[in-house]
Amino acid sequence: MALGRTHDLVNLVALPGFFYLLPKELYIPFGIGYLVGTFLLSPDIDLPNSKPTKRWSFLRCLWAPYQSLSRHRGVSHLPVVGSLVRLAYLVGLVLFLYFVLLGVVSTLDKGFALLLANFNPFEFLNELFRSEESLYFVAGVICADVVHIMLDWVSSLVKRLT
Repeated sequence: MALGRTHDLVNLVALPGFFYLLPKELYIPFGIGYLVGTFLLSPDIDLPNSKPTKRWSFLRCLWAPYQSLSRHRGVSHLPVVGSLVRLAYLVGLVLFLYFVLLGVVSTLDKGFALLLANFNPFEFLNELFRSEESLYFVAGVICADVVHIMLDWVSSLVKRLT
């Protein structure tokens, strides 16, 4: 298995090749998704002491439930599926935290709670998911994962052969 530093480098080197296949107006959402997939949502986020987990700094505790439910090189290392599971986990986590915040604020400040309650996160997510930019952001995350997983496969194969 390749080291985190190697994954980062190989992913960055592969990025221009993906840009070659994309329309120029979608470079930014794809590139952001690719970098997020490389540095923050890597398949190795299922390991508590991995580089991607450490990059979350004090927020790394948010990934503890995911790490306890996912074994390394399990679902997280399945192309496309692993990416979508991590993105769904993150969306679910944000929704959970929104409702916790709404509950806490409603006991402290009714005015701010009404303001928060007027925001519908499901409508926001619906609009977000319908945009072409979001599709390319997700494609960027998936492509970063595919490069990561391919490097793991090649690295493991080379180690077995030597």
